[in-house]
Amino acid sequence: MGFSLRNTPIKRKLTLFILLTTSFALIFMGSVLITYEVVTFRRSLAANMTVLARIVGSNTTAALAFEDPKNATEVLGALAAERQITAAAIYDDRGEIFARFPNDAVANIPPGPGPEGYVFHGAYLDMFHSISQQEGGQLGTIFLRADLSAMYSRIAVYAGLLLFVGVCSSLGALMLASALQRTVSEPILDLAKVAQAVSERQDYSVRGTKYGEDEIGKLTDAFNQMLIRIGQTTEDLSAAKEAAEGANKAKDDFLAVLSHELRTPLTPVLTTVAMMKDDEANRPEKMRDLEVIQRNVEVEARLIDDLLDVTSITRGKLELRREPVDVGSLLEDAMQNYCMRTAAERNLRVTFNSTATEQRVLADSARITQVFWNLLQNACKFTPAGGTIDIRVWNEVSRHSMPDLLVQIRDSGIGITYEAMPRIFEAFEQGERSRGRSFGGLGLGLAISKAIIELHGGTIRATSEGEGKGATMTICLPTTRSAPLHLDGIPVPSLHSRRARSLRVLLVEDHADTAEQLTRLLKRAGHDVICAATVKEALDRAESRVFDLLISDLGLPDGSGYDLMRDLARPKRIPGIALSGFGMKEDVQNSIAAGFIRHFTKPVNWHELQTEILKVALA
Repeated sequence: MGFSLRNTPIKRKLTLFILLTTSFALIFMGSVLITYEVVTFRRSLAANMTVLARIVGSNTTAALAFEDPKNATEVLGALAAERQITAAAIYDDRGEIFARFPNDAVANIPPGPGPEGYVFHGAYLDMFHSISQQEGGQLGTIFLRADLSAMYSRIAVYAGLLLFVGVCSSLGALMLASALQRTVSEPILDLAKVAQAVSERQDYSVRGTKYGEDEIGKLTDAFNQMLIRIGQTTEDLSAAKEAAEGANKAKDDFLAVLSHELRTPLTPVLTTVAMMKDDEANRPEKMRDLEVIQRNVEVEARLIDDLLDVTSITRGKLELRREPVDVGSLLEDAMQNYCMRTAAERNLRVTFNSTATEQRVLADSARITQVFWNLLQNACKFTPAGGTIDIRVWNEVSRHSMPDLLVQIRDSGIGITYEAMPRIFEAFEQGERSRGRSFGGLGLGLAISKAIIELHGGTIRATSEGEGKGATMTICLPTTRSAPLHLDGIPVPSLHSRRARSLRVLLVEDHADTAEQLTRLLKRAGHDVICAATVKEALDRAESRVFDLLISDLGLPDGSGYDLMRDLARPKRIPGIALSGFGMKEDVQNSIAAGFIRHFTKPVNWHELQTEILKVALA
């Protein structure tokens, strides 16, 4: 039976290759020898210098004692016989040079003695050694400098020899390895090609070729068996992926339905409050009660929005509608709408100072307002009565052509502990983890604010000197030179405004309370309103009369508001406003695609809805 290298165990192959490539060991061995030579030479030189320093020091004791520098210079002159000594000096007990060698200014001799011992630097060895009397008193110090060029010359010769031997060994090993490496590399390369085919084409039907019965052959068998099993884990993963995608869609559907069901009952509450607040006969106590109801309903709606926002952020689906806006104006509006009332109720002093000359930012105004709302509400909530809230706006130079806009909100509230600071921008964190938190909230505001600011290319950071010492939130946003995009400038009218024409409005809403309250508000605003609860009923109403505006819910018992909008737009274009408890991005896009001019998410803010109606009335 002939010898087959392919059937030889890999251990023997490796042994053979090691024997054929031992020339590489010469480099390592030569390096060790050179290192050993350097270390030995340096130790030997240091020892010789120490002995020489003692001898010279002993011979100059009398000269130092009797202050005879001439004698000391003669002793140092004897060092000329030591070729490696390039400079020497004797210092008296005051640290001044007493004698030197050579006796000229060329030698770079230290002006004073250094610490006892020797040190290598560059191509020299410097040594300082004390000169003492027999009684033990120190008379001075001797300095010796030795040239190491002889050692480096020897190292250069060794290195040259090492390089020559290493090159020759490498060439010989390369020729031998080139002839023998295919025996091991070919089957491994074949396996690599199979693995690449699997990776690129996801084809688990390919198999590696077995070349022998050695360890590589056994590896090929194991690899092929693994491909068989992976082809079966793949089928399972595909099924699991489909199940996960189904579960994810079910979760999205659940969140959408949950949002709709939670929002819908809030709309009639807000519209009722808006109508009651318009009654001029209201007493102050009643107005305060109505404001409490309105404020808490708005907070409830904000919590729903925050939960949906966190879901969108987690899935990377939070998108912005950016345009050049004046962030300073957004901040002032947020202060007036979300801060001043609460601050007045809690007796908080609010100051505002702006020195910014550039305030335009390419931003989603609604999202930036949401950030300011979160920060201002937190400042009011966590600041005790009688405290202060200071708001600053200024510009700072940035790396870009335009400066950055910084907005800082500082309060004198409960502060942030050192332990809580690292997680302050995490979802469901509120600076403390106990369930009995005194300030309420889900801890989503800062997490959402951070995501929104970062999507705008900015940063937000929190600082605090500790518990009870207040907190500071600082936002940094890049400004833009683009001119701000202004809306049509239509002011929010009062409920009794008669500046615009009365509209014939078709209101389609299957939630009875919402339909009733919206109808009352629209009629009080001077509009003629006809109600319908289904798509069929709305189409029947539209056949018998002409309407100027459609206000419709989207989820109706016998169809969708999308279909209704499309049907009504066919004979004659009619503006439509969508009202829905579904407020995700896809819902808004579907409303616009169906022909609606605006999508409002329930609960609907009456003033915002009234402004949109006024645009239609003035068109």
